[in-house]
Parts: sequence; structure tokens; C-alpha cells
Amino acid sequence: MLLRSVSGVRGIVGVDLTPEIAARHAAAFGTMLHGGRVIVASDTRPTGPIIKEAAIAGLLAVGCDVIDIGVAPTPTVPLAVTHFRARAGLAITASHNPIDWNALKFLGSSRAVFPPTMLEKIYRLADTGKLAYKRWDRIGRCSASTAMLDVHIKRIMQFPVIDVGAIRRRQPRVVFDAGGGAAAIYGPTLLERLGCHVQRLYCRPDGTFPRGPEPVPANLRPLGAAVRRSRADVGFAADPDSDRLAIVDEHGRPLGEERTLVLATYWVLSQKPGPVVVNLSTSQAVADVAESFGQRCRTAQVGEINVAMMMKAKRAAIGGEGNGGVIMPALHPGRDALLGMALVLSLLARSDVPISEIDTALPRYFAAKKTLPRPVDWTQRLERFARHFIEKQQDTRDGVKVILPEASIHARHSNTEPIVRIATEARTSREANILLQEAIGALGYRL
Repeated sequence: MLLRSVSGVRGIVGVDLTPEIAARHAAAFGTMLHGGRVIVASDTRPTGPIIKEAAIAGLLAVGCDVIDIGVAPTPTVPLAVTHFRARAGLAITASHNPIDWNALKFLGSSRAVFPPTMLEKIYRLADTGKLAYKRWDRIGRCSASTAMLDVHIKRIMQFPVIDVGAIRRRQPRVVFDAGGGAAAIYGPTLLERLGCHVQRLYCRPDGTFPRGPEPVPANLRPLGAAVRRSRADVGFAADPDSDRLAIVDEHGRPLGEERTLVLATYWVLSQKPGPVVVNLSTSQAVADVAESFGQRCRTAQVGEINVAMMMKAKRAAIGGEGNGGVIMPALHPGRDALLGMALVLSLLARSDVPISEIDTALPRYFAAKKTLPRPVDWTQRLERFARHFIEKQQDTRDGVKVILPEASIHARHSNTEPIVRIATEARTSREANILLQEAIGALGYRL
């Protein structure tokens, strides 16, 4: 099943997502833009060249000029849009999805995002076939550039809240796990320029994904072992397109993807107070950190675009998603694992204690999560779930989130896979798991 949402067009290559579908949606994108310059990049998936070339063909056919920046992190694309004064960007990546998936992600500049209404227009154009194909003498031109590695890293190192001096004085020992993804070159290069002693793990950008593509604790055992062996100060892991960051402490223990934004928010607000915006599935710990600095934390629907739009409206200092996605609009309006690393390293470099103690000192909740197949009667099951918790406070902007005293339950369907995500958190692991089992039952799944 081809999935089209605020996260773009996504599917299993050769089954749901074909070169023809990629070309048609890219042509629809170019038609909506009325031509102009478009930046294109991809992650390292084996199907990247097939889908990217098809998408480039679609853009050229409707008169867009394309600059192909090669294999690059998704957050590099909006910076490239601004750098080359382009109209928009297109990232060929299925992010954390399995290796047989790929996707088209439509991006704006470092100052703007495409709202959901623009994405809906792209999908309508693709469906109706009303595409602005040009004559042979009016088609676009394609060129390539390798400049963005230096541009992206330079922008991060010049960012006001990154304490490059402190990091260079500390010279932390870091193990970086790219998972075979797009950050395989970008990540180590940034760390070395910050003065870190870097050990590379899975930094061959061949797209084989030697560990699971999602940087969740279950996939980070090799990283933890490498941190222990090398006696590193911290370990970092990115997903295939480098918009999500996970952290492993000096003992080799994964902190959990939720903690990335908690740590980054603490550092940023200690330097530059301001509002915070997160999605509905993000840990309450971020809001607690914001409150400790006298700042308000607002919530948006799940989806990078939704968070970025609210951040712009509220002039947020920092925000993101609890999956390890850190967003700072002053740099660009998207999640950025490279930025997240620099923020966490700034916090570590300015502290006299290891990363584990910094993390322990910050607000904490225990999470329990489950993904399940999305049934055909999902809407009816979600209504039954809401009735089960009818006496509790609920937020229904994205699925149903039940808000309890110092706990929560969130049930929603994924924007990127044909699955249902159930997430709970509470003050103890036992309570979080009890709530998870209750939620699963309330949704009609067999326990």
C-alpha cells in the first residue's frame, strides 16, 4: 500500500513505490512549484539511485532545474535550498523504515516548510495527471554539487548555542554509529572538526544497514559494546537519513530515544530561554525541563511538518519529536541528528560529570511502546478506546491521547507505515507497562 501523508510518499519499492510513481509525484511537485530550481538528495538505500533518477526525470520534464547533492542527510536539503537559492528540495529516503522501503519527502528551505495543504495539492496533481510537461526545448537541466558537507557542518559550528571552544578543550571520546546511512561521512567529519576523538561504527555508506535502521535500544548493542571497549565518553547513533539521534552513555547503556530531546532542550534553554514545541507522543520530561526554565511547552500533531509549523508560529527556541528528532528553527525547520550531537556535546563539555549523571539529574518518565498491524476497522477500535477512557482527559488531534496524573497513553496510526503505535509513560516502568496492556486490550487486540 502506497502511503501518502505529511511525511511524503512512501512504500515498498517494486510493490507500492515504482519508478513511474516516483516520477509522477516529482512531476506533480514541480508543477506545483511552477518550475524553478530544486535540490535533490538521497540516503544510502540500494533503491536510492532508481527512485532518485526517476524523480529527477519527473522534475526535469516539467521544467525544473535540478541540483543533485548526492547522498546526504535529509536535514542538509533545506540548507541546500537556501544556499543555492532554490525553490524547494526533495529527499529520497524512507528514514527509519526497513531496507525494502523508500520514499519521496518534499522539503522547503531553511526558513520555511510546506504545509499539509501544499502536500495535498501535490497528491491531487499526481492523481489527476494534470502535469505541466514541457516541450523538448523547455525541459530543465541537471547538475551536481558536493559543497553541502562543508556548508552543513560550518552552519552547525557557527550556531550560537554550540560551544565549539568548550568541546575542543574537553576533546571527548565519541563512538559514532551511522548504521550504514547518510551520516556515515557527515557525522564523523563534524565530530572531528569539533575536536572529538572519533571511533567509527557502521560508517560505510553502502545502505546495507548492518543493524536495524531505527536507532532504538534493541539495535544499539554493538554501539554500547564499542563505547565500553574504547572507554568513550558517549556514543551517538543516527537513522538512515540522519534526522534522528540516539545516545549511549559512557557505560554503553542506551539512554532511550526520548532522552535526546530532553538533554538538548536543557542545554538550549540554559543558553537561550524561549518556548518549546513537541509532538503529542513526546515525553512529558521535555515539558518539565521547559517549566524549570519558566518556559511553556506546547504540543502539535505527530509529523515533522506539524511541529515545525507550530514552532514558527510560537517562535520556539527548540522543539522536536521524542523519537530523537531535534529541531531548532534558527538553523532550519527540520529534525537534525548532527545538530543534536553538537548540542549534547556542548552540554557535556560544560559539565564536570559524565553524560549518565547529566541524564539522571533531569526529569524522567518510564515509557512502554508497542507497534501492531493496523486493522481495517481501526476507526471503530479507536472510538472504543476513547469510550474506555471516557472519564479521563483526552486529546484527539492525532489518534487519542489519554492524559492521566503523571502518566499518559497515546494510540494512533503511523504516518510512515501501515501500523498502529501505542505509547505509554508513567513514573515507574511497571505502571507504564500496565497502562500499555490496558490500552492494547481497549483497542481490541488479543493480549
